[in-house]
Amino acid sequence: MDKCALSNLATRDSCIRGPLVAWLKAQHPDDGSTGVIQELKMPRPSARIDLAVVNGELAGFEIKSDADTLKRLRVQVPAFSRFFDRVSVVTTRKHLCKTERCVPDWWGIILYQADDEFRVHRRARQNRCKDIRALLYALSKSEIAELASRASSAIPKGKKDAMVEVVAYTVSHRVICDHARDIIRLRAQA
Repeated sequence: MDKCALSNLATRDSCIRGPLVAWLKAQHPDDGSTGVIQELKMPRPSARIDLAVVNGELAGFEIKSDADTLKRLRVQVPAFSRFFDRVSVVTTRKHLCKTERCVPDWWGIILYQADDEFRVHRRARQNRCKDIRALLYALSKSEIAELASRASSAIPKGKKDAMVEVVAYTVSHRVICDHARDIIRLRAQA
């Protein structure tokens, strides 16, 4: 018998991750417009989210199984809140009440249940405080230069910090978000 099926009290990340990927993929068209990325790393602030769905927005999903604690959420909440358009915690009944108190009210909460079922306990809402610089740092210097060139913005060569600052002030945030999401999605498909 599957060790994940033995007891709901014994769930681990590995019990939730595969079914979650399948559940997320089933909600989006299989036409190349959506990327599902496991372990997406954000350079500034340095953090890693379990899953990200990239299409017209950047949505993050952090798994908190029965075997996990919620201690890391103190660091993860501000990091993920700077980077993603929407964020959801995928957890079990064991952590549900505490998760509700630990995450901002715009974050979603998805409950993992027996038989690999998911129930949206609280729908994720749009992040109104995303830091465009955090998104720019996820791009390489050449990707930032390409973005600036497309937007007819002159940027300094060399230091990434200076490039990020100029682009953040001279290029529309919508253009930056669209460009960054396209690049991150294409990386996932490569």
